[in-house]
Formats: sequence, C-alpha cells, structure tokens
Amino acid sequence: MSVDIEKTGSRAMARRKRLPPLKALKAFESAARLGSFARAAQELFVTQAAVSHQIKLLEEHLGGLLFERLPNRLALTPLGQAIHPSISKGFEHFEAAMALLPRSAPPVAQVLAVSALPSFTQEWLMPRLVDFRARYPDIDVLIQTDYRMADLSGDEIDVAIRFGRGSFNEDLQADLLSRENVTPVCSPALLKRPPGEYVPQDLVHFTLLNSSVRMVHEPWMSWELWLEEAGLEPADVQSGPRFSDPLLILRAAIAGRGMVLGRGILIHDHVQSGRLVAPLPQWVKPILSSYYVVSTRDKAKLRRVSVFRDWILETARLEAAGPGSVGMEPAFAD
Repeated sequence: MSVDIEKTGSRAMARRKRLPPLKALKAFESAARLGSFARAAQELFVTQAAVSHQIKLLEEHLGGLLFERLPNRLALTPLGQAIHPSISKGFEHFEAAMALLPRSAPPVAQVLAVSALPSFTQEWLMPRLVDFRARYPDIDVLIQTDYRMADLSGDEIDVAIRFGRGSFNEDLQADLLSRENVTPVCSPALLKRPPGEYVPQDLVHFTLLNSSVRMVHEPWMSWELWLEEAGLEPADVQSGPRFSDPLLILRAAIAGRGMVLGRGILIHDHVQSGRLVAPLPQWVKPILSSYYVVSTRDKAKLRRVSVFRDWILETARLEAAGPGSVGMEPAFAD
C-alpha cells in the first residue's frame, strides 16, 4: 500500500512540475479577459512589456501561440480558447479559497480619559489633539472638563492636567507641563501705536477687564499690583465688567472690549494668530501656579498614558522655546 501511495505522490509532483509559472498564467488570464496587453498591464501593475514577456514564456511552455494580434484587438487562438476557461476557473477558485480565510479583527481602540480645566482644554489642548490623533490613531481621547479636581484613584480618569503649586501625594506621578506668566493683552484694534511703544502708565487709556474669581495666592492675576507698579490709582483707570469664566474674559478681550491679564498658555494661540497683542511685551510677571500632567503611578505605566504624557510635554516644551511665546516658560526653566 505504501508503495502505491508513493507512486501516486510522485506522479502528482511530476504533473505539478510541468505546470507553467503562475505569473505567466495570470498574465494570460488577464489579457484574455480584457482583450488587451495594455489593460492587463494596468490591472497587474506591471509594464506592457512584462505582460508580453510572460505570454511568450507561456507560449514557449505550451508549444503554440495563444493570441492572434489583430489591428485593434487581441483574439484567442484555438489553443488559447481551449485553455482559457479552465485557467479562468482556476483563479476564481484561488479567490474563493482566500475568501474562506478568517479576517483579522481590527484592533480595538484604547480610550484615554483626560481631565482638564475647560479654559485649558479649549484654548490649548483641543487644537493640538489633531497631532496626537495622527501619531496614535489607535488611542481615542475622552476629555472631561471641570473646574473641580478629578479623583484619579478611580477608573474614570487616566490622566489629569492640573493647575496649581505642585503639591501632590506620593502615590501620584506629576510632571511639570508649563510654568506660567501673565501679561496685559488686548485686541490689536485698540492700539494706536505699535506694541512695544507703550509704557505702564498707558493703562489709563484702556478699559481693564476683571475676573470676579479672586486668586488670593496669585496677586498678579488682578490689576491692583499692576496699577501700583505703574504709579496709578484705581480711580485713574476705567474698570470694565467682571467675568467668572476665563473663557468669557478672553472672548471679551478678543472682541475689543478691553484689556485683560492673560496667562501665557491660554493666550498663546491668540497672540500667534494676531487676535490678541501684548502692548507692553516686556511687562511680564510670574505667577506661582503651573500646569502639571498628573496620574497615579500605576496608570502612568499604561501605554496610552505614557505616550500622551510624552507627547504633551514635548509639545509644550517646543512651543515655549519657540518665537512669540508671550507669557509661556519652558517647564525645564530654572
């Protein structure tokens, strides 16, 4: 019995060895179906000369011509007509066999939950997430905005962008994102002279927009110290409306309603685009609070968290070191 099996296998191998090259068969099938060497070359992403070469190899293997070359088309010879149906069926069987293979499921996107202040999210983070998404298309970012501090110990938040003085628990990993400065900014429509030609005493010519939220630990975030340094009294200047939301006060400044004390990272894009200008670009004051990227130490080891942390820190570093970054300081500054 084993001898018969070996003989049968040997005969099958011999027949396979007599088969012409697969490339030649495919070139023939395509040219016969399309009626053109040129169209077959386009379908197979090869040159017309390559198709002609494969057809010639097949004709030499079979010992006869397969095509009759007419002025405007190709016509199959009797030999070509004889073998074309079976060869065409053969490639149909190949395609059917490939369709039976299990398709690999697309990778499941990871969801990165980020907690951040609404002002930071809208003015800085959101415009840059396009770049993060382009680099890491397998990570979907879920932004949760709130002025309250998120609880990082649970499962809902992976990483938070916090604004404060940097006192964090030992179980948290916190990286400095950006030190913050503040400077007076306004719409360019309010300027009668180029930026840089103004002096602090010129505050009397502007309506000063105010925040109703008093940051007691950040005295430079209200106008009192600025007026004092300029030698002015509150009665000397025109005080505008008060806003409880940093986003609203920035929108009022962009609309030309007055001058605002702008934090560097929040005004960065507006200054770059020309929507806001700093009339006194050298009059910049540091504040004690900074932006930090914070997560638990366990979550910091997750890939989606680590790549986001690396990306956002690098993005902030490059922008702070670039030209025109009014009020921003690199996180690595002394």
